Amino acid sequence: AQAALRYSETYSVHGCVLVSATYSDLGDAHERASGYYPAKSENGEQANPYRFHEMKKNCKNWFQFHSDNDPFIPLFEAERIRDGLGLTDTYKLLPGRSHYFDYSPEILDAILSLC
Repeated sequence: AQAALRYSETYSVHGCVLVSATYSDLGDAHERASGYYPAKSENGEQANPYRFHEMKKNCKNWFQFHSDNDPFIPLFEAERIRDGLGLTDTYKLLPGRSHYFDYSPEILDAILSLC
């Protein structure tokens, strides 16, 4: 999800389907090292912020899926992505899907709708 978000800041894409997307690195040093996530600079200012305006300009078709019981990504993380992209109808909070390890017909339908 992070690569797709950052890619769409710069390049035009037909559509993006985000699954269990997180806003932050969740305190994980390896995730932080990827450079995908916004961070605080040494002087306390935000470094590497998401450019949601550019994302929305470069991609008109967004879908986001999250589960109410994701054991890895807290709901508030997904909501920050949802709010940044301004998603309403194409944000799906589905019950009991964990981290979407199993097949999800809703995700397949979203992908096929982009074809």
